[in-house]
Amino acid sequence: MKHLKIWRSFLLVLASIGVAGCSIEAPTAPKVADQPSTGLVTDLLGGLVSKDALTRRTPLARDITVSATIGREGGRLEIPAAGFELTVPRGAVKSPTRFTVTALKGKLVAYEFGPHGIAFKVALRASQDLSVTTWRPLSLKPLVAGYFLEKSHLDQRGETALLAEVIEGLTIPLTREFNWRIEHFSGYVVAW
Repeated sequence: MKHLKIWRSFLLVLASIGVAGCSIEAPTAPKVADQPSTGLVTDLLGGLVSKDALTRRTPLARDITVSATIGREGGRLEIPAAGFELTVPRGAVKSPTRFTVTALKGKLVAYEFGPHGIAFKVALRASQDLSVTTWRPLSLKPLVAGYFLEKSHLDQRGETALLAEVIEGLTIPLTREFNWRIEHFSGYVVAW
């Protein structure tokens, strides 16, 4: 009987973790990807999926932020120290918009984008240089990008991330590059 009470308490704590934080019901929040349940913990975390995060060879000592105003003609933002590039295609926004990208400090390959919640008429392309990461060409796990709801869902020590949405991308081993589409601004991490 005592074990049953402890188990119930543990499940209640896990369930409350999934409820805390920003709501994915907000009008500007993306839809959570429909994915099959992977078990009890995933169900209790409100549909969040835990993934191993890709790490940097040299952790970033601080956040690195770049920004630019980009209009209908499109443009580009780069963070060379993080090996990141964002391409905004023509027609992605109707009017000049202030774009911001922040490479998050630490060893996880994670970024935050602003203005938070903005959706695009034409998907943007994010590109990660894998030569600055611990990625190996012979890895059997495919890389993905993942949308995280808040920074607390990134575990630097455990090198994992809780994701609300998993996005397939394209890994190009020859050029050591990973590309994925961004249809809305939020936080993203490269994982497998």
